Amino acid sequence: MSPTTYPAEYDRIAQTIEAYLDGCRKGNSDLMRPAFHPLASFIGYAPDGTLANGTSFLYEWIDANGPAPQLEPRYISVDIVETIAVVRLDVHNFTGKLAGSGVRMSDVFTLLKTPEGWKIVQKAFHWHA
Repeated sequence: MSPTTYPAEYDRIAQTIEAYLDGCRKGNSDLMRPAFHPLASFIGYAPDGTLANGTSFLYEWIDANGPAPQLEPRYISVDIVETIAVVRLDVHNFTGKLAGSGVRMSDVFTLLKTPEGWKIVQKAFHWHA
């Protein structure tokens, strides 16, 4: 990827991640769904140790959790290679009915550049106790 192309692709990737974050902030999975590829995967351990998997689990959890307006995302890294990208994100102050308060999560997203734009194809997370 050329140095002149990288900033534009970074911005497009950030817009995709922001759609995910907007859904988290507003507790509305409909806002984040366009950011995910229809074949996307989702996996990680919930606070009680159960394995949470599948985007349907994610969408249902976001809707049941409700708004998390004080969410504080921090981009740790963004690695772009032509049509694929990996984003590492730390999210502080996740709140809500299911989350509780002041939760910190670490997310790793894999994205694919599609004709419709950058789409999340995989999200793995770690819930910090």
